[in-house]
Amino acid sequence: MIAGLALWPVIVYGTDMAGRVKKAVEKITLDQPGTKPFHLKAVLAPSFERDKDSGRTGQVEIWWQSPTRWRRDLRSPEFHQVEIVDGTHDWQKNEGDYFPEWLREMAVELIHPVPLEQVLGHVNSGQVLHLMGQLNIDWITNTGTAEVHGIMRSGVALREDTGQILYANGFGWGGEFKDYQSFHGRMVAHTVSCGSPEVTAKVESIENLGESPAGFFDAQVQGGDPQPLETILLDETTLRKNLLPEPPWTWPPLQDGVLEGNVTTEIVVDREGRVREFGPIVSENSAINEAGRQRFLAMRFKPFLVNGAPVQAMSQIMLPFKAMRPSGVEAFESARAYFERGRRASFPAFGNGTPYVLRADFNAGGKEGVEKGHYEDTWLSENQWRREATFDKSRYVRSRNGDKTYQLAEGPEVPLLQFVLRVLEPIPATDTFFESDWRIKRDSIGDTRAIRVLTGYESPEGKLDPEQARGYWFNDAGLLLRTYFNGFEAQRFDFQEFGGVKVAHHLDVLRDGHLAMQIEVTELTPAGDVSPKIFELKGYAWQRAFTSEVR
Repeated sequence: MIAGLALWPVIVYGTDMAGRVKKAVEKITLDQPGTKPFHLKAVLAPSFERDKDSGRTGQVEIWWQSPTRWRRDLRSPEFHQVEIVDGTHDWQKNEGDYFPEWLREMAVELIHPVPLEQVLGHVNSGQVLHLMGQLNIDWITNTGTAEVHGIMRSGVALREDTGQILYANGFGWGGEFKDYQSFHGRMVAHTVSCGSPEVTAKVESIENLGESPAGFFDAQVQGGDPQPLETILLDETTLRKNLLPEPPWTWPPLQDGVLEGNVTTEIVVDREGRVREFGPIVSENSAINEAGRQRFLAMRFKPFLVNGAPVQAMSQIMLPFKAMRPSGVEAFESARAYFERGRRASFPAFGNGTPYVLRADFNAGGKEGVEKGHYEDTWLSENQWRREATFDKSRYVRSRNGDKTYQLAEGPEVPLLQFVLRVLEPIPATDTFFESDWRIKRDSIGDTRAIRVLTGYESPEGKLDPEQARGYWFNDAGLLLRTYFNGFEAQRFDFQEFGGVKVAHHLDVLRDGHLAMQIEVTELTPAGDVSPKIFELKGYAWQRAFTSEVR
């Protein structure tokens, strides 16, 4: 049985969401008035095996009496901090010259996941998306400088039924929250993940605070650091005021992709003005990312001061790049070019416009073992078509008639049926990705020369991440030979000509090298007389949103 497949979403705008978000955030925020005093302990470790050598391991322990009286102990291999807050007094003892931002954020996310006041100013004007019992609210903030403009994406996602926060993201905050358990009226996420490389905190215990030793919350005790270690958040314009002159820099040649654009990340500057940490690097050409990383690391700043004392600073920063092609190597086109050529070469809906009916059978695991499902695609034009898949008692239909689009989903196997539609027409729409997401190289499938277009993580040994990686393999004529997404590999065989394109009539879908599904095209013929009524699904109007499907 194929699992882990989701329904396409429904998107709406202008809905009043501030009240729902406020209630959800307050329910999971521990450091607020009314929370029963607690003692919390959590252990930290990389979320993925590939990051096991990142050094991002540690422990967070918090003793909390009130918003103005608490004690916190943070540990990682290179840093240890004890902090006590009592009223207006803040006492710290730090071991290590740099407070890792990933450690700071994780300690905050465990008890204060979302900065409510900041978020409430955006949710009502954000984009609201309903998807499989999940409510997503996203918004964009303009960033950058007068010379180079950028954006920052933020958002929150809630479960529709419980109102619990699933994940949130913003500048200097955010994470994914799971395994909620009740604590005196609050809901505490016992699994919290954030950062890049991602770290997961597992709450080992949260209990009533109980009696504390004498002086445990004394923020005026001797032996503390003379100045608390602080990290401030800055906009890029303010950050650049402290940027020291840089030596000349030459960008490396780029074999493929765009030659000009911007490379962006978030950096953390230590108290001496050195870049010590940064977030994911994003650019219009991923091949420039490593050079961008080296450029960011080479930056030096005058120390940032608060009340005359140096502090750490975090900001988004963007750099323009301009490169050239290397000589004597194969140059590749853009991912967009390969995708569009593949559509025109491999799929009848993108060929010469010949109306058609395509029928196929597929095999998948059902209640009685392996069972057969059916697929039918009727296409008259780009504005009049219908795709339908059925399996057991489930049915999924997508259609269009003129400027109206429809979606009908019935039965428990709808995710499986949506998966079938995607396998049959898998190339992503060009308005659903950034060109810089994709890496292109020469590859082969058996004895066939191919071009591989890939996004997502790939290990040094060439293993693709089943959750992140998407790949497409085209031959030199543009035919799509193989795909990889959601951990499934689909191999395409038996190409037969129709309407100026070559359509694969046999597809093998594999998971971890084992056959999970077979799809056989049983009929592909010109469309005869087709009633326009089949393209209308009254009561099932639908608006395409955030889906990779072109049609």
